[in-house]
Amino acid sequence: MAEILSGRLGPAATFATTEHFNLQTARSITVAESNGRASIYLAALSTNLIALAFIGQTSRLGAAFHAFALILLPVLIFIGVTTFERLVQSSIEDIAYARRIGRLRGFYLDLAPELEPYLALVRPTSERPLSAAMVRPGGWQLTLTTAGMVAVVNSAVIGSFAGLLLQTLGERSLVITLAAGATVGAAALLIQRRRHRLVLDAYRPDAIDRAAIFVPEPQQAEAA
Repeated sequence: MAEILSGRLGPAATFATTEHFNLQTARSITVAESNGRASIYLAALSTNLIALAFIGQTSRLGAAFHAFALILLPVLIFIGVTTFERLVQSSIEDIAYARRIGRLRGFYLDLAPELEPYLALVRPTSERPLSAAMVRPGGWQLTLTTAGMVAVVNSAVIGSFAGLLLQTLGERSLVITLAAGATVGAAALLIQRRRHRLVLDAYRPDAIDRAAIFVPEPQQAEAA
């Protein structure tokens, strides 16, 4: 590689290190956005649950409480679902940026192979290809992500809404209400987990951040 670049070695190394810095900055932005979106959602959820508690106390769980809850909970569900979707997108973008950084590390080693002992590297093996380890994490690992955490909270909110709606419609059995809410919540969790897995499996490097990696055609110089 160094021989191929020849006199362009210095500018090429400068370009590569600049791109490396830009990718690290982009990864930091995705992490910050994920934390911010999750914090906004959880803050909205906690404050609205406190408001529901006050309404329930003052109305003694009467009609005012049910009306307020049936209006408020769908809004929280919408915020939670959109937050989950954006967190999934951010996690995929983070993977794309990490892979580009990995390519740059390979470029550095092509230029100076003697640096390999000083770099943190993971080589793929025949028993466990690196791509499989990165792209297909286990179900528990997906739950540990921010998107997985929000999916669990969303499922609890959706199940609570379903149980409250059933009670409002006249169902007085606590067992039936809890069973219906738990069933709907479990179904919502499975749907979100499947959505997370499908998006992860459909990941393609060229479909991430296309505006940032698109290289336009060189413009023709305007005639004087």
